[in-house]
Amino acid sequence: MISNNKGISLVESMIAVFLTVVAIMSLMPMQDMSLRTALRSDYLGRAAGIMQTELEAQESYIMRGSNPVVLGATQKTIHVSDEVDVEGDAVFDVTTTINNNPAAAIAGISWLVNVQVTWTGNNNGIRSSIIVTRQSGFE
Repeated sequence: MISNNKGISLVESMIAVFLTVVAIMSLMPMQDMSLRTALRSDYLGRAAGIMQTELEAQESYIMRGSNPVVLGATQKTIHVSDEVDVEGDAVFDVTTTINNNPAAAIAGISWLVNVQVTWTGNNNGIRSSIIVTRQSGFE
């Protein structure tokens, strides 16, 4: 009698399906973690861009000697979509503080600009600062 053992039995295929299901189920919790990490990375990247833009805008404004420098804090809200009521839109709060540079020997020639960008779920956000000095003839 010739025996033909080619192919896969039902028991072998059930074991393969079981092992595949176990492997997929063990990877599912990682999906939530990776989505949260990607979302945090997206917010950090957008916030860094907003912060850098604000620092450069304030630096340019101060360096033009014809503009008066207003000391103190200002706040504004930035919607990424440039519209106010868009569901799922990323909203950032930008706080800009301009003070006289305490390290400068003469007040009124050097300023310290601090920018902090926060968003929902992250009240600390990110922050950076720059020291700006006026240059004559900068236009």
